[in-house]
Amino acid sequence: MQKLKVLVLVFVMAVMAILAGCGGESSGSGTSQNSQGGNSAGASSAEPTELIVINQDRWAPYVEKAVKIWNEQHPDKQVKLNQLVLGYPQLRQKITTAAAAGQAPDFSLIDSVWVAEFADAGYLKPLDSIDPDWVENDFKKDFYPVFVGGDSYEGKPYAIRSQTDMALIWFRKDWFSQEGIQPPKTWDELMSAAKHFSQKDVQAKYGNSQGIAFPGGLKAGETTTSLLMPFFWSSGADVFKDGKVVLDSPESKAAVQFLTDLVNEKASTKEVISYEWDRATKLLATGKVALSVGGSYEYAMIKNTTGWSDAEMKEKLGFVPIPAGGSGKVATSAGGMDYVIYEQAKQPELAMEILKIVTGPELMKEFVVDTAQNSPRISVTEGLDKDKDWFLAETGKFLYDANVRPVIPEYAKVSEQIQKMIESAVSGKTPADQAVTEAAKAISDVTGLPQQ
Repeated sequence: MQKLKVLVLVFVMAVMAILAGCGGESSGSGTSQNSQGGNSAGASSAEPTELIVINQDRWAPYVEKAVKIWNEQHPDKQVKLNQLVLGYPQLRQKITTAAAAGQAPDFSLIDSVWVAEFADAGYLKPLDSIDPDWVENDFKKDFYPVFVGGDSYEGKPYAIRSQTDMALIWFRKDWFSQEGIQPPKTWDELMSAAKHFSQKDVQAKYGNSQGIAFPGGLKAGETTTSLLMPFFWSSGADVFKDGKVVLDSPESKAAVQFLTDLVNEKASTKEVISYEWDRATKLLATGKVALSVGGSYEYAMIKNTTGWSDAEMKEKLGFVPIPAGGSGKVATSAGGMDYVIYEQAKQPELAMEILKIVTGPELMKEFVVDTAQNSPRISVTEGLDKDKDWFLAETGKFLYDANVRPVIPEYAKVSEQIQKMIESAVSGKTPADQAVTEAAKAISDVTGLPQQ
């Protein structure tokens, strides 16, 4: 009997020990203790703070690098990154759906033309409400002025440009040299060069089929607007000014007429209205045209398509901003992707700290050099290797002549009307003057803003 009592006692003690061990790892008390930094050794063991991010594949590794840098510098304030990586077509839908459901991420990457719309909808948190010192002493001092204004809405900064791109006239530098033609600085010079390379004897010499190519309609979508808006700016025109639609002007009509004349005078072809977004520059890369209106982001595509070395790219590829029209000024557009922090963010201050690393000079320089994209930071552009990174260094200078597309919540609808206007005129369906007048009225209707 005594032996049985001992066995029972041993069994009970074993069960109690097991229960005690399980209780120490249960969901409540152990986590709470760790979050307060307490453990038996006395060292900090706080649970990492989760940061929820929506991103694209090219940008995602740099957010990972930024979190790693933060964690190395802040052993007591560790960050656990929860990053969803999407393709561009899914990005907008995912973000708007999440925000509408009250489940927006802490921060995400968005297209710069969405900033006004998202800010107006109340999705975004003004950056100066999180870190006013950074806005005043970094954002406003080191980012090109075009981005300080372009990434703000109603006077408040809402976004940080991660990189930028611009509209260019690409041209075959080697062909121009052989023909004794200078890079175009004005519309007249652009027309003259394009017509020269449209001549049959010149085409027989180089194997091209037309002078210049450009995206001319709805098929190219937003690319048509971003690449052709600089023709309006170089003409002295714009879409909006002082809360009014000012598109219906002689300067706008001159810009649309010039694009139409490129086709009418056989410097280009009416087929441009059916070009997809990258078609024009692919024609240049394959030797089918001497000039194209394209984006700086296409540098890598041109290099891959041609198979040229860095030295050959520098020798054979030329580029200038959109030449001067009636205003006498060259122009270009400044596009790119932005990082934004959401009103629903659970960790807005921490999100800001990580973004300051992601978009800081060190990581930004690494990113733009790796992806052949331009930097929105002046210091990064000025710090580039002028020989190795010659393309980025040269095109970076154009950003002082850059504008952003209209910063307005209804931008998507406005852009569609611009595309329709250009396609209608270039196709010959509608005279340029009429196309501009009709587009101005349509833009007034979709925005509710009066015409000048």
